Amino acid sequence: MADEGPALGIVNTGTRHTPPDAPYFALELAPSGPGRLVFAAAVCSEGDREDDLEVRRYAMTLLHEFFRKKGNAIRVSDYRLVLLNTFRHIHRHIRDRWGEKDLRLDMLLVLVSPDRLYAARCGRDALYLFREDQATELFPDRGSDDALLGSPGGERVEVRETPVRPGDVAVLCGPSVARVMGARDIAVILRRAREPRKAAVFLSAIAERKGAEGVLTALVWQVPNYRGAAMLTEEPVAGKDSAVPGAAVVEAAKPKEAESAAEEKGMEEKVVPEEERAEKAKRQWLSKWRRHREKTEGQSD
Repeated sequence: MADEGPALGIVNTGTRHTPPDAPYFALELAPSGPGRLVFAAAVCSEGDREDDLEVRRYAMTLLHEFFRKKGNAIRVSDYRLVLLNTFRHIHRHIRDRWGEKDLRLDMLLVLVSPDRLYAARCGRDALYLFREDQATELFPDRGSDDALLGSPGGERVEVRETPVRPGDVAVLCGPSVARVMGARDIAVILRRAREPRKAAVFLSAIAERKGAEGVLTALVWQVPNYRGAAMLTEEPVAGKDSAVPGAAVVEAAKPKEAESAAEEKGMEEKVVPEEERAEKAKRQWLSKWRRHREKTEGQSD
């Protein structure tokens, strides 16, 4: 099964499709400042026993609620620490509550700022980044049963980070998908299906064809152009340049010295047409962006 969402494709062949019961969650956040969190997502394994479901519910609820409420407040310098502490907290909770029972959880957690991706893994999940027709696996080894949350080695958390830019696609694969899919498979899928929802359908079909067993879980997410969206909506941009369209043009046309000279000589009218053109350009871009958003929302309904 492949679900639809904005810039997001979801593969979930299990019977539970709503987090925290489902073995995944994905949360998109509006940019709130330079380097702040804009996306959080996780995939994990799915067991058959009630205790397995309880472990997953605890982990997914903790993650989803924490990043929904606190995600915009996390500073970029804290991301690695947040990843490590989150995994260690979940691991200790499982060990303290269930002791030596065979309850273990594969988990991959991804956090994204407008220009950087941070990821932590404990287990056998896989993470790919697709760019310029090539896919790179961020955790090259396949993980092991000795490094699952709840296992004796579950505190050994792997952490990775990499730059991202608009148009990049991140693919999070649960353990069943990760066992049969590689970077080459992901690249082939995304070359043929650029749109995340379509890519999720292809990914599910190919994983099944390659012999994937159990519940298949994967998330396909494309990095939006946060800078362009912020400019068009007059929101602060994550980065140095936070001006709206046309502002740089107006400022370039009106340095302080030139502005003073214009006032002295009664030439303010020469600046006005430039401002009008900038305002007109901004309205045109806003109109195009709104039409595109309405069209996209209409297609997803």
